Amino acid sequence: MGQSKIKSIQPNGTYEGRNGLMFKFEIGLEDGASGEVSAKTIDRWNVGDEVEYEVTPSKWGPRMKLTKPGFTPNQGGGQSPDIQKRIDASWAIGHAINQESDPEKIIEAAEWLLKLRNTLISKL
Repeated sequence: MGQSKIKSIQPNGTYEGRNGLMFKFEIGLEDGASGEVSAKTIDRWNVGDEVEYEVTPSKWGPRMKLTKPGFTPNQGGGQSPDIQKRIDASWAIGHAINQESDPEKIIEAAEWLLKLRNTLISKL
């Protein structure tokens, strides 16, 4: 996997994918790599964006897979640890509110749920 900055972007049409309308672009990177990339939004990539990339040859030309540096799709969708903690806390509070009405008991129940969840996850 290489890392570079986007030097040029040229729209190259659209197609209907499994996840809806996809936008195709010809991308040129500062290190000389180039290829076609697809994105769900027209403004997903911009000139100057730092990217990690892979280029795969195909019979239609080189295909690129771009990601933001440090993005790890197999760890909570690439969430930062702080964002994941907030998501977990929101989940626990939501479940606690369904069981309690006293604010102090909601906090206790949410803390208990998080502790139980973390204990179970650590055993996997």
